[in-house]
Amino acid sequence: MTTLAAPTLRQVIGGFCVLAQKTAQTKLTYRLATLITLLASGFAYCVFLLVWNEVYRQNPHAGPLSREQMLGYLVIAFLVNALLILNVESRFLQRVRMGLVAVDLVRPLGFVFVQLAQATGDLLVNAIYAVPIYVVGLAFAGSALYPASWLAAVLGGVSVALAFLIGFGVSYLIVQASFVLQSGYGVLFARAALHQVFSGLSAPLVMFPAPLRRVAVWLPFRHEIETPVRLWLGQATLAEAPRLLLEQAAWGMGLVLTGELVFRAVMHRHQIQGG
Repeated sequence: MTTLAAPTLRQVIGGFCVLAQKTAQTKLTYRLATLITLLASGFAYCVFLLVWNEVYRQNPHAGPLSREQMLGYLVIAFLVNALLILNVESRFLQRVRMGLVAVDLVRPLGFVFVQLAQATGDLLVNAIYAVPIYVVGLAFAGSALYPASWLAAVLGGVSVALAFLIGFGVSYLIVQASFVLQSGYGVLFARAALHQVFSGLSAPLVMFPAPLRRVAVWLPFRHEIETPVRLWLGQATLAEAPRLLLEQAAWGMGLVLTGELVFRAVMHRHQIQGG
């Protein structure tokens, strides 16, 4: 029996980059569908903007944020959310239906790195679409979308990268749930609902009732949207920044490692059939 040699670090990095590139190219092939999805979600998100605009019109002191701060927050929140939309779960479920998931399981790159490379390809394409979204947002919110300072811009960028890791970690856990439960749709819908409520996408958590804020503290979702937005806009102080970034890193690494531990346990229950 022939034993395949373990890939070198250079081969792993090269394979990762190639897979990310191919995923991005595939996603760009269906750019019209991606664009329609973004436009539809943008139209739906305008409802939040109109609602909050009316709230502040009727009561200019509706919360701790001014109308301009709230508008800037909501637009940047939508931008970050659009940037971090990953197709990890939907891609995995499609490959399961097509019987192709076995190929991913035996790739030398490793299952977690295969999923991460494809998620990186999603991020690259999302970044292309994020530019015109930001330009359109500037027409409505103007300077409210600018980073508070160059340091805030750096902190916000680092936070977005860590938010990507958290989003991937949550998605990777849902993939493992699909192995265990034989279907990931229920978990996927639950994740979407929790993300919508606790990420700060529809409003900063400071506007939430105290019980909901206490729940949000113990969940990773706020670090996907609210934390990057607050750091970018300077709504989080510099003293808070190290703690927020460390929390993001801990959540991201913890979720990915937990997913990998579950994956290894799951693989003891499954066999890859083929020839």
